[in-house]
Parts: sequence; C-alpha cells; structure tokens
Amino acid sequence: MADRRRVTVAVLRRIHLFREVPEDSLSPLAAASVRQILSRGDTLWEADDAIEAVFVLAAGVVRLYRHLDNGEEVTVALLDPGQVCGLAGLDAAFVPTTVAQALVDETVVYRIPRRPFVEFLLANPVVALRALAASCQRVQDAYDLLALPDARARVAYVLAHLATANSERMVWATHEELATWAHARRASLTADVLPDLQECGLIAYRRHQRGIRVRDRTGLLALATTPCAHVR
Repeated sequence: MADRRRVTVAVLRRIHLFREVPEDSLSPLAAASVRQILSRGDTLWEADDAIEAVFVLAAGVVRLYRHLDNGEEVTVALLDPGQVCGLAGLDAAFVPTTVAQALVDETVVYRIPRRPFVEFLLANPVVALRALAASCQRVQDAYDLLALPDARARVAYVLAHLATANSERMVWATHEELATWAHARRASLTADVLPDLQECGLIAYRRHQRGIRVRDRTGLLALATTPCAHVR
C-alpha cells in the first residue's frame, strides 16, 4: 500500500538519517518518496528482484533471510526503525540475494527512487557519511547474528529486535515462528531456551500463551558475550 500524502519533510525528519537537513534539500526527496504499509508476513522484496530504490524503515521490524539448498531459512539481518537498505544499488539496480519480510503488522517503509536519493546524498555529504556508517553497522550486525554461538543467543537476539516494535516490548509470535527466525529447533526453544531466558529475568511469558514480554532488552543483546550464570 502506498500513500504519498503522508511522506512530508516533517515525517522524514523523524528518521535519524534526515535530522537537521534543511527543508529545501529534503522537500524533493519527500516528494519522490512512496509510503508502504506492510502487514505481518508481507514481503518488501524477493531474492533476485531488480530494485531501483532505497528503503527507509520508519516503523516495525523487517527480516532479511536466505533460503539454504535444503530449503531451510537463515536470518541474516533484522532491521529496526531508522535503518536504510538498498544502498548497494546506488550505482545500478539492486539485486538482493535475500528476501525482506515484515515481522509485525503496521510495518512502515519509505521507498525512495535511486536517482533522487543519489542526488540528495551528493548534495548532502554529512548525510552520505551517516548512510555509510549505518550500512557498515548493518553489515556488522549481520555478522554478529550469524556468528552467535548457539540457538539461545540467536533467539535472544531476535527477541531483542522484535521488542522495538511496540512500547510495551511485547513480542507476538508463535514458538514455531521464533524457531524459524532464529534458525533453532522448535522443541529446544520451547523446552530449554525460553525457560532459560525467563529464569535469567530477561523475558516473561506463560506456557501455551503467545505473547512474550521483553524485560531486559540490553541483557538479551549482551547474552552472546556475557551469558547469564543460570543458563546451562
């Protein structure tokens, strides 16, 4: 779904990348932008699509994943509000090797055509540096995710990102979905991983209920390097 009326200078300035940019510089970019609203499970792009645009995530969580030869899915990145993707295609059409999927309802993305975005960056070098830093950070985050040593750490990472989707820090996902997103075994997630995270005081949930409340997002993100002493 697209809604050009809502993409204004004021709206774009809510994104860290565009803060403090003069209105006369930001207005053409806002005018060229298209607002997309994705529902849970919708895809922003599929692998091997030719995309000539940059995407700015305004709300929600987007998962980038790849299909393995055996049909399994591996998450390679989780995008939070404010992140930009598609920068790899600034000098040509972006042909991703991943699928981009919304993990929550009301995921809002601003789609900006490649040419006006490149012109904007050339005219605003400070923003270009911010975009470069954000892109490098996303690469580092993807490396960190793939390098997490065990399923518990990957589940913690996924829960920490999903907690950004609402002010209550509630994660509305089935155990099957969490297992897929974290590349973990469903039985192990239910029997071991989630109980361990709850014992650590990082999450709160009740068995046979879907909602998981994140109590300590920082602790979840740190789990890979500073595991809770209670976790076996």
